[in-house]
Amino acid sequence: MDERQYSRAIDVHRISEYPEVQNVINSLLSELNDSNLIKNSPRKRILKHLKVVILDLYVSYMGDPLVYVSYPRSKDAYRQDQRMKQLFLGYGPMTTVINGLASLGYLQDHRGFYDQGRKTGFQSRMRATPKLIDLIENYSVAPSMISLEDDQLIILRDADKEDIPYEATDETSAMEATLQSYNAFLSQYELGLSLCTEEVRDFLQSRRIAPIDYTRNRLYRIFNEDFTSGGRFYRGWWQNLPRELRQYITIDGEPCSELDYSGQHLLLLYGLEGDEYRWLKGLNDDPYYLEDYGEDVRSLLKVAVLILVNETSETKAIRAIRQKINYDYPDLDSTDDYIKSLIEALKDKHPEIKDQLFSGKGGELQYQDSQIAEYVLKDMQARAQPVLPVHDSFIVQDKYMAHLYSSMKEAYRMLGVDSIPEVKIKKGANTTFDKPYFMQLWELMDAESKINQKELESIKKLEDLL
Repeated sequence: MDERQYSRAIDVHRISEYPEVQNVINSLLSELNDSNLIKNSPRKRILKHLKVVILDLYVSYMGDPLVYVSYPRSKDAYRQDQRMKQLFLGYGPMTTVINGLASLGYLQDHRGFYDQGRKTGFQSRMRATPKLIDLIENYSVAPSMISLEDDQLIILRDADKEDIPYEATDETSAMEATLQSYNAFLSQYELGLSLCTEEVRDFLQSRRIAPIDYTRNRLYRIFNEDFTSGGRFYRGWWQNLPRELRQYITIDGEPCSELDYSGQHLLLLYGLEGDEYRWLKGLNDDPYYLEDYGEDVRSLLKVAVLILVNETSETKAIRAIRQKINYDYPDLDSTDDYIKSLIEALKDKHPEIKDQLFSGKGGELQYQDSQIAEYVLKDMQARAQPVLPVHDSFIVQDKYMAHLYSSMKEAYRMLGVDSIPEVKIKKGANTTFDKPYFMQLWELMDAESKINQKELESIKKLEDLL
C-alpha cells in the first residue's frame, strides 16, 4: 500500500476538559499568534479548529506514529451541505491552523491531488511530528485524558441507510441507558493487540486496510426502519479487525479467546420454521460444512447466510458476498460461478429453509441475535467481566471463558429462542489450555453434550413408537 493511503479521516468528536490539555492548546495558540500566523482570524474560531486538529493528531500518533490524518482542503468540502460545514468547521480557520502548525514544525502536511488522466487521487493528509508530541508530553498529557463526545447511542436508519430522527420511548430510553452503562463499564479496561505496532501496520498495509482507531471502544445499536429490525451492536474497533488479527486482542494485557454461536443464523431460520436443528440433523452436524468445499469456506458461509437472507435478489447477494471475500478471504475465488456454486450447495444442504433466502428478513434475524447479545453483555457486566461483542460471538479474557459460555447458553433459554446452537471456542494467539480455569469450561461443554445426547435418544425412542 502506498503510504499516502495509510490514513484515516479526521475525527472532530474528540474532547477533553483536562487543564493539561488546555495548557497545550493555549501554548500553541500563543505561538501561532506571536508568529503572526493567524493574523485577523477570529480567536474563538481558531481555538475550536486548533483543538480538533491537535487532539486527533495526538490520538493517532499514540496508536501508530506513521498514521496520517486525512482532511479536505477544497473549499467545496466546506459548503453548507457538506459534512465539514455540518460539523461547524470552516475552510479558512482549518487551513490557517494547519498551515501555521506546519510552519512551526508541529505537523507534516501533504497536499492532496487528483489525477484527471487516471481518475484517482489522494486527499490532503497530516501527522504529528516528534516536536508536537514532546510539547504535549511536557504538559503531562496522557491519551486517557481525551475522550469522544457523547452522542446518540441508539440509531435508526431508513431504507437508504441514512440516519433518521425518532421520538424517544420507554423502550429506546431503556436501551440507551443499558448502552451508556456498558460503555462506561468497558472504558475502565485497556483494550489492545499483543502484536507490535510495526506488525499490525505491515499486515494492514498488505491488505489495504485503514489504520485502527483504538479510541473507538464505544458500542452503538443500529436499527433498520423500525425498532424490530436490526439493532446489532456496532462501532467497536475490534469488530472491523480482519479475523487474522482478532486472535491477538487483549483486555488489560491479558490473553483473550472468542466463543462463537455455531450456525446461529441458520438455526434461527430453522426456529422460524418451527424446527429444532439438532433433532433433524443430529448432534454432530456442522450446519456450515459443505462436503465439496471443506473447512476453507466455513467462516465465509457464516456471513454469507445473513447476506442471502437479507438481500432480495441473488444478484445483490453475490455482489455482497464478493465484497466480503475480497476483504476478508483473499485466498478464495470471488467469481460469480464460484459464489453461485456455494449458494446452490447451501440450498442442497438446507432445503428446509431455502424459501427464506432472498426474503429480506435479515433485519429480523439481526434483531433476534441483538437481543441475545444484549442479554450476554448485561449478564457479564453484572459479574464485572468485560466482553467484546462481534455480533454472534464474544471475546473475553481467558479466565472468564466458563462464565461467558454459561451466559451464552442461558441467553437463549431466558429469551425463549428455539434451536439453541452449539457454542465453540476460537483459541486466542496467546492462549494456553493448561490453565485451571479451562477445566471448568470443558466440564460445562461435556455436561451440555451429555444432556443433548439424552434428549436426542428420547426423541428417537418417541419417533420409533409413533
